[in-house]
Amino acid sequence: MPNGHEISMLRAARSAGITSREEMANFMAQMGHESTGFTRLEESFRYTRGIHQIPVQSAWREGAQALEAARQEALQGRPQELGRLMYGGRMGNDDAGDGYLYRGRGYTQLTGENNYRAAGAALNLDLTDNPALAADRGNAEQIAIWFWQNEVPEQDRDDVSQATRAINNGENGLADRLNRYDAWHAELTPEFIAEFDAGRVHAGASVAPAIGRPAMEDGALRRLETGEDVRQLNDDLRALDVRTDRNRHVPAGDTFTRETEQAIRRFQEQQTIPATGRADPATLEAMERALQQRQDSRPLGEILGIEFTDHENRCSNGTQALETGDLDLDRLAAALAADDETVISQAFSYVAQSHQVQAFEQWGRELVATQQREEIQQRDAARQMQGPGIGL
Repeated sequence: MPNGHEISMLRAARSAGITSREEMANFMAQMGHESTGFTRLEESFRYTRGIHQIPVQSAWREGAQALEAARQEALQGRPQELGRLMYGGRMGNDDAGDGYLYRGRGYTQLTGENNYRAAGAALNLDLTDNPALAADRGNAEQIAIWFWQNEVPEQDRDDVSQATRAINNGENGLADRLNRYDAWHAELTPEFIAEFDAGRVHAGASVAPAIGRPAMEDGALRRLETGEDVRQLNDDLRALDVRTDRNRHVPAGDTFTRETEQAIRRFQEQQTIPATGRADPATLEAMERALQQRQDSRPLGEILGIEFTDHENRCSNGTQALETGDLDLDRLAAALAADDETVISQAFSYVAQSHQVQAFEQWGRELVATQQREEIQQRDAARQMQGPGIGL
């Protein structure tokens, strides 16, 4: 159950038009990651395990030794030098001390004088002269919404990986963002939203990241998940010849890789399904239909392993097939003419299992049932016309 800060943020987001289940889950997951579950409103610069924790590439510009010295200073309560290495000289931080002055604040960890100035102008806040205003919870909510709607492209707002790239120009913290998305998506059911909008949701502990949840527990598959369901997904994408952004096949295996995500996104675009990179139930159902259509469209000879010449429609044993104009019927006739009991059995089994034959059989059963009902009605009508019998 969301805590008070999460409820307040979610209410503000819905009021601002962030209302679909997927976008709400992504927004809350992204903001939750940036603010450590809506608990951190100001960057701490406390990297206790080493400089490898520091996610900003520019921090390394003066070398590992200088960065380590700045990290140690920050742990002693003097973070100004680390702020300079991380943020100085970019994002409008041109003056001495700007790197630390315009450090990360708010739920988005708003950073850089240029971003402070833009957010302040949009929200009528004097963030340039008073950057600490960004750490006020009410302001932090409005900045988070402004940032989301201005920096994350509309088509990427349901997509965790794409939104992550829009927010930090990379995939820093992607695993945690995905886990938080899973937790929020599970929380934001239609029933929950109805109760939330009616004001009947009360503050709880918080929405914790869904760590270690089995793949397909929620009926969907997504980036970084592993298992046999993911292996089958990769195999299906390869069977459908859905390629990655670099026009490569999806790697085989049981891991939902970046390439798997790219192929899923491409398949969703082809099927006019919302492109999220997540294999949700609608996407998995569309893939099943596509695989069935692909199976049904394969030539019967290919399915049965019968070889034919290129233009004479002749079996590999030299038997000439009939020419009906229907390729599969011609090849079935060739199989029969080959007098191979195994091939004939396979051919009839395939035909019997095809969805066209099954649909025809269902139509036949319905037709017989209709005729039977009509016959019963006719007999009943005839008896009524004859009137009651005369006892002798």
